[in-house]
Amino acid sequence: MRSVLLLALFAAGCGADLDFKQARHLEDAGEAVRAIAEYDKFLAKHPKDPRVPEASFRSGKLYSEALGRCPEATDRFETAARSSGPWAEPARQALMTCPDYFPIMKGAKWTYVDTLSGGANMRLETAVINATGTTAGLVTGKFYAGAEAFRDYRRRYEVSGWTVWEFEDGVKSPILRWPYVKGRSWDAEKPQGPVVYTVESDDAKVKVKGGAYTGCLKVRSQVKGFDSWVYDYYCPQVGRVKTTVGVPGAENPNTELAKFQRGG
Repeated sequence: MRSVLLLALFAAGCGADLDFKQARHLEDAGEAVRAIAEYDKFLAKHPKDPRVPEASFRSGKLYSEALGRCPEATDRFETAARSSGPWAEPARQALMTCPDYFPIMKGAKWTYVDTLSGGANMRLETAVINATGTTAGLVTGKFYAGAEAFRDYRRRYEVSGWTVWEFEDGVKSPILRWPYVKGRSWDAEKPQGPVVYTVESDDAKVKVKGGAYTGCLKVRSQVKGFDSWVYDYYCPQVGRVKTTVGVPGAENPNTELAKFQRGG
């Protein structure tokens, strides 16, 4: 009886190895759809296998990067993120960037203009000059009035703890926080006082000088006690595309994206 049980366990182990290796082989061969099917078959057949977090993560990466399908990727990343092994942190980072509302890639460039004059009065040119993968980066640039630069721009960004952090002059601001869903709210302490951030839309449509975008986040930030607030619009694979100032009953234009160049 014992030998039969050992044989069954051995066969199950061999089956899991073969299923996982087949999925890896297809992934390495660039056959994303077939690899996903094999990973999903592995996950269904071997739910207790220690490679479940890795298989979940790899399946999620194929969904997000090869197919551009974040809803399916998210389910698999969440499985890996709940594990306690080495695949948990990569899965958490992947969840933060699918879709990527704040792409931090070396070489990425954004040009912003004041909305009212279309850039005649003010223009801001920025670029990621240093980056650690897609999890941290330094963005620098200059403000222009016409052809004349009048002020430097310098911000550092970091993705950690389910949050996109912005560092400016020693002040750390949680500009985005996962999950990116309507109604999500969080607090931050700033020099001007406590600030409340709220995702007012997770499917906003935005049209600016630099293009038309869908599936964007509309994030409101308001200093407690103030009767005005700021709206920032973040769009997938582009980042911040528009900023407005809100007051009761109105939303006034401020700045918008005029040009974007993806890094990498």
